[in-house]
Amino acid sequence: MKYYMLTYLLVDDYMDRRGDYRREHLELADDFYKKGLLLMGGALSRPTDKAVLIFRSEIVSAVESFVKEDPYVKNGLVESWDIREWSVVVGVV
Repeated sequence: MKYYMLTYLLVDDYMDRRGDYRREHLELADDFYKKGLLLMGGALSRPTDKAVLIFRSEIVSAVESFVKEDPYVKNGLVESWDIREWSVVVGVV
């Protein structure tokens, strides 16, 4: 099984704007978590300029699917995003 790190670069007013889309975003994240694809995720703080989500999947398209469905992306709260395969060497695999 492969691991992927999805990184969002968030817009400056992310904290002010996320409320309208937060419930839908968290429901999407919970759906991917229940499917065993999303392991963990959240925004970085001080400053809240990025978010990181860790996925476990054989195919990167599962992560791409999350991005396409995410209301944060659809509604312009994410300035850009990046998916990187992550070679885990220590921890739960």
